[in-house]
Amino acid sequence: MNSMMNADTILSPEELTNLWADLAGNDQLPDWYELTEHGELIMSPRPETRHQRLCTQIALQLQAQLGGEAVVEAAVLTATAGIRVPDVIWMPENAWQKAATPEHLLEAPPLVVEVLSPGNRQKEINHKTQAYLASGVQEVILIGLTGTIEYVRQDGLHATSMFNLNLVLPSQLFS
Repeated sequence: MNSMMNADTILSPEELTNLWADLAGNDQLPDWYELTEHGELIMSPRPETRHQRLCTQIALQLQAQLGGEAVVEAAVLTATAGIRVPDVIWMPENAWQKAATPEHLLEAPPLVVEVLSPGNRQKEINHKTQAYLASGVQEVILIGLTGTIEYVRQDGLHATSMFNLNLVLPSQLFS
């Protein structure tokens, strides 16, 4: 756990994976956390019901439109930002068997979704988005506080999804 104390050291994927596995066995930690590339623990408050409802709606729409499987809050090992837990990830069915590590970390799902919360800082969202893309994620969907949808890929921001998605967000969750 000493590696968690030195904010200048960037941990290898193996070190992060081992630290993640160690933390998973700690019953004193809450269920919502991530690790920076330095091995620092990022604690998050429990998501609000509105946030969870929205993530569930998005996951259901991804599965209905793309097939495969969409899950809420799965850990992703990134190339530059440690281990992050996007709100929703999607992968085709055949990718699930080969994607997860023994520690249940995913590497480069094709699509991740982040639903922004009032506490999110733009700098942190940008850092996570770039880390997902650098890790091989093909598209990051950002859902804004007012229901805006942004599709971000390696070549920048787009008005539509490369997966031909038509996400419909429940307006009652943005009032």
